[in-house]
This record gives sequence, C-alpha cells and structure tokens, in this order.
Amino acid sequence: MNYTKSREKSEVILKFETTEEEWSSAETRAYQETKGKYNVPGFRRGKAPKHVIQRMYGAGVFADDAMDILIRDGWQKFLDENEEEEDKPIDRPDASIDSFDGKKLNFTLKFPAMPAVALGDYKGVKITKAEYPVTDEQVETEIKGMLERNAREEETEDAAKNGDTVNLDYSGSVDGVKFDGGTAEKYNLTLGSGTFIPGFEEQLIGVKKGDEKEVKVTFPEDYHADELKGKEAVFACKINSVTVRTVPEATDEWAKDVSEFETLAEYKASIKDRLIKSAERRAKTDNENAVINAIVDNSSADIPEVLVESYLDDMFRDFSLRLQYQGMKIEDYFKYMGISEADWRKDNHDRALRGALTRLCLEEIIKREGITATDEEAEAKYAESMPEPKEGEKRKPDEREISYLKDSIVMDKLLDFLLDNAVIEEAKEAPKEKKSKEQKPKEQKSKE
Repeated sequence: MNYTKSREKSEVILKFETTEEEWSSAETRAYQETKGKYNVPGFRRGKAPKHVIQRMYGAGVFADDAMDILIRDGWQKFLDENEEEEDKPIDRPDASIDSFDGKKLNFTLKFPAMPAVALGDYKGVKITKAEYPVTDEQVETEIKGMLERNAREEETEDAAKNGDTVNLDYSGSVDGVKFDGGTAEKYNLTLGSGTFIPGFEEQLIGVKKGDEKEVKVTFPEDYHADELKGKEAVFACKINSVTVRTVPEATDEWAKDVSEFETLAEYKASIKDRLIKSAERRAKTDNENAVINAIVDNSSADIPEVLVESYLDDMFRDFSLRLQYQGMKIEDYFKYMGISEADWRKDNHDRALRGALTRLCLEEIIKREGITATDEEAEAKYAESMPEPKEGEKRKPDEREISYLKDSIVMDKLLDFLLDNAVIEEAKEAPKEKKSKEQKPKEQKSKE
C-alpha cells in the first residue's frame, strides 16, 4: 500500500492507493472476521463459504468492513514508518474515501500533528528585575500577627470596652413591630469591629454580664433592605457575657515559649531571614515568568484546537483538585457561580491557547539547547527530598518517579539557562503589592 504525505500548517494529509491484490486480501479478512454474523440456510453460523454469503447478501456485503481494514492498515503503516517528530499525531485521524471501483480503493487520512514553532529570540531577552525588599516593619507585622494568634480570652465581670467580645441576645423592632433578620440569640459581637450599623456597638460600651439595654439606631439611607432604609429601630439586648481578649507582650520569655530561640531578637532575625528567602523565591519566579512571557510574546505557532482542548483538560483537572482541597466539588462551584463546564472552558480558552504556546516554546528551547537530565541526577534529587531512611529501609525511585524527577530537573535547568542568558535591568523602584480585585469595602449591616 503506497501513500503520499503532505502538510498544511498543523494538519498532515496522507493519500493512500491500494492494489487489486490488497483489496482482495482485505475482503477475505473481512469475511473471516464477520462471517459469524450471517445466517445462511443449510450452514451452521460462521461456516458458510464467502461466495455463498455474497450470493445471498450481495457482492458488496464485505466492502465496508474491508475498507475499515485497509484504513486501519494504512494508518498502522504510517505509524510504523514515520520517524519525523514534527509529524507525530496528537489525535486520531479522520478518514475519507476518494474513489472505489470495486477492485481498488483510494482514501485519505488527515490528522493534527505537533505544530512547528516560530520561536522568537530567547537569549538576550530584556526584563525588569523583580525585587521585594524585606523591611523591619514587615517583621513587626509578623510579630504582631503571632501575638494576636496567641491572645488569651477569658470572661470578665468588668464593663465592656472596645475590643471586648459581648455575647448577647437581641430583638429589633421598628415602630414596635419586629422585622426579619432582627433577632438572634447568643451572638458574639466584638465591639469596635464595625459589624453592625453605625451607633449600635458604641452603645454597648460599658455593659456588664446580665445587663439589659435598649439600643436605638437609625438604618442608613443606602441600607440593603429597602423596607428598613432610613428607619429608626430599637434593639432590646440582653448581655450573656463579656469576654476580654488579652494580647501578650513581645518579650524574650514569649519568644522562648513560641519558638526555639532564647531571645526576641533572635526570633525576629529568624523571621527576617525567612521573609528574605521567601521574597527571593518570589522574585526569582517573577523574573522567570517575565523572561518566558517575553519569549512567548515574540513567538507563534498554528496550534490545532485539539491541543488547546488537551491543555484545557489539564487546567480543569488542576482547578478541580484545588477546589477539592478547599472542600468544594467542581459541580457545586459551577452551581454557585451560575455557569456550566462549557462556560468555564470558553472563558479559559485563551489562557489555554497561551499555555499551549508557552509549552511548545519551552520544549523547542529544550530541544535546541540539548537540555537533559540523567537517572543519577534524578536519584540524587529523590534522596535530597526524602527524610533520612532507617538502616535497611533505603529504596530507589521507580521508573515513574524517575521520569517525573527528570522532567523537573530539565525544567529547572531550562529556567536557570533563560535567566543566565537574559538581560535583567534594575527596577526604578520596588514593585508595589497589587490589591486583589475581589476586595470590597466593608459593608455596614445588622445581623440577619
């Protein structure tokens, strides 16, 4: 069976021509494979001769199956003979019949292949250096957070003040009529937190356990419940308890209790060292991403949709796993967001296209530069990542682990290579933290 090969962008086209002998052989194989499904009087099922089945069911009874056999053979012939990496299939082929005269079959197979990458310059790429200086203020913020997390809470008989937590029952009414969402029992309210509408928490300063107090407030004109906007309300409150939160002082004794260090100064130094290392890792990652993005911006490839869909599949699996770690199913996420998987894939299509192009660019650089990893390197990395084994318990990584580690090492080498060959210019000023788009102003409201 002969064929010719051509390529249009990322699609490979194979045109096959068969001989009369190949067709006859395929028809005989089709008979052998399918004769058991034909019922011929006078013969046990599967025992009727080929010509008898053809006389009873028609001369072309085996034609469709014979065509399928020749198409399978043609595809396997190409796979066995093809050594061109750029023509490596990334999906099953589509088949079409060009001509058939009853004796010879001509057909075409088309399939998407790995696209050729028009790779831009990847040496001498200019980027602005990312740096995240660590200040003493950041260390103090870390210390303050630790102190807050180690705060001690205990009930008190003293009068409540700002920062204390009041446990209360309350019932709100407007013009003597209770309203929805205005009643609660054993609610913990931290005074000064701004949880309730303006004026509510201030009136509870000074209350003690067992007190009963009426709190009078006016709902804001922009309150979310239309029926309460601008209305005066009275909340009957009963104080169940007052809890004082005591934050410890940052001293040598405290540092000794919460860390392995003997003094506060040593503890602060360790925190600063940790923050510096974290900032360096973050800066290195940002610099790597900057170089990669610059390379991809100047590269192109005719990426077949099947490759984009494959990248979307990877993104979808990763996203689903992240949601699982947070205790949420992907189905529940879609329901909460009011979207479907199809909507998600559509919204992330361009990201997947960019991701596929990025992957192709990096693979092309790895190939051009001959970046590799050995089994010995993989085994060494495995040993570094594992805790010190007990005597007699040492084991070597299996083939799957070796393959994964080698891929990881190759990527590390690639990133180091890209940074070593980049032109990294100093930033005029340190980058500032970006505020999350999801941050919203605190909404003042009553508990509903």
